[in-house]
Amino acid sequence: MNKNSIRYFFIFFILSLFNLNSALAEKYLEVEKLYDLYSKNILNIDQVSSGLDKMNLNNENIINLISLRKKNIISKNDFIDGVKKVITNIDNVNNKIEQNISHTHESDIKKYEFQTEITIIHNFINSDFSYGEIWNHMFVIVDNKITEISFKDSENIDLIKLNKPRIRYLKDNKFTIKSNAIYLAEPSVGIRYDFKGEFKKEKIVGEVIITYTESDSSGTVLLRANTR
Repeated sequence: MNKNSIRYFFIFFILSLFNLNSALAEKYLEVEKLYDLYSKNILNIDQVSSGLDKMNLNNENIINLISLRKKNIISKNDFIDGVKKVITNIDNVNNKIEQNISHTHESDIKKYEFQTEITIIHNFINSDFSYGEIWNHMFVIVDNKITEISFKDSENIDLIKLNKPRIRYLKDNKFTIKSNAIYLAEPSVGIRYDFKGEFKKEKIVGEVIITYTESDSSGTVLLRANTR
């Protein structure tokens, strides 16, 4: 056999031995290259560890196998079997970690949609709103922070834009959301949005309060609306 034939035979042997995908066989070949360089004193053990780091394989068991093989304490077949088992276990653990992270992220994402009905209108408000008018609300919580929020009228047209809303969690599943806001029909008017709510069986109950924040009338409650 020439050198190329020996190489192809060796690769085929490794693939057959592992009975795994080519990516896993490549990891073994990389480990063996590091062992060959270490056995010839071209690399020291720290450099071997660095090489394993780059492959996410810096495992104490692999280091031990490489050291034992260099000292001829274990055979080549034992070395191959040992490395195979370590790589397989590492990949399995990494897959489980990725799955757990994915599940955790999925469980930490919650979207809430609900409606409120206007119950109080201050005299400052002319004819823009009416009692019993319906507002549509939506917000998304990721890792206990609001990442998306909307405030629309009954026709799903944006009514108020909220600027950096903040959520605060209280006892007994209660919470508050506070935010400076812009009334899109009159952007120059200064208002604040407050929602005092409670999580009840995946639903939201509570009250929306829109407060005026300008001039001597700052702090005046302009509108109140309760969840339906």
